[in-house]
Amino acid sequence: MNSILDIHADDYGLSETSDNDILQLCKEGKLNSLSIIPNLEIFSSSVDKFETAKKDFPSEVKVSVHLNIMEGKPCSTAPLPNLVGKNRFFNISWGKLFIYNYIPFKRRLVKNQLKQEITSQIKKCLDARIIDSNAIRIDSHQHPHMIPLFYEALFDSIRENNFKIEYIRNTCAPIHFYKGTKKESFANIIKCLILNHYSKRLSVYLKKNNLPNSFLCGVYFSGKMDKRIEKVLPVFTKNASQQNRIVELLFHPGTVKEVELGPEFTKPGFNEFHLSQNRNIEFEECRNLNIKTLENF
Repeated sequence: MNSILDIHADDYGLSETSDNDILQLCKEGKLNSLSIIPNLEIFSSSVDKFETAKKDFPSEVKVSVHLNIMEGKPCSTAPLPNLVGKNRFFNISWGKLFIYNYIPFKRRLVKNQLKQEITSQIKKCLDARIIDSNAIRIDSHQHPHMIPLFYEALFDSIRENNFKIEYIRNTCAPIHFYKGTKKESFANIIKCLILNHYSKRLSVYLKKNNLPNSFLCGVYFSGKMDKRIEKVLPVFTKNASQQNRIVELLFHPGTVKEVELGPEFTKPGFNEFHLSQNRNIEFEECRNLNIKTLENF
């Protein structure tokens, strides 16, 4: 497969059913990489299932740390008063992090707490040997790592622990790449514009640290990666080739059953996304991608 294109599944380690779907795609040779959530209850069993299944993968599937401060409990045992509630479940939101980023006193406190949790989640994946210690890959659940406060904490953690990083996702999806497709909602466009704004500064960090830059196709269509991606992929890959970037084609192809959403899933909006039938659409689209056609992009 053309090395410029990375077909990726987020949310491995979300639920047993979701894991099974993602592993099935791996066995069919449809994925280049996936992201594992470190802090949910099924993490250990997800690691075991991956280790058992990977002997049946036709090619290597790289594993990224899906840093998660949006759901579940922290991996860190340190106090994280600005990130968790009294029940020790995360209660932070993207909006709160956005605000904290611009309040100097609060920023320092939250950045230190983020650094502790980021370090704990990466180390948990390293201890489980689910990721390559010499080529660590990083992204995040709901993309909070795009906020400067978060990625500054991430780079502090990397330096202090001498983590050997191969890749950090840059959630960059230029709106004009989607010209000619059905327009998304105003909210989705605003989300992309905010992430694209932050991606410019993250690009500087990536270059400074000799890390590859990327485009991400998977946000504008907002969890419904359907046939439209086949129209925009040539635009992404052409621009990526010209700018020496990777294209990460992001799917959420793991279906979740309502019974699998236990007490750690505290946010109704997130639960609606987990249970969405669009995950079935994304599974089928990922499964039916014409790999030979993609190789020619």
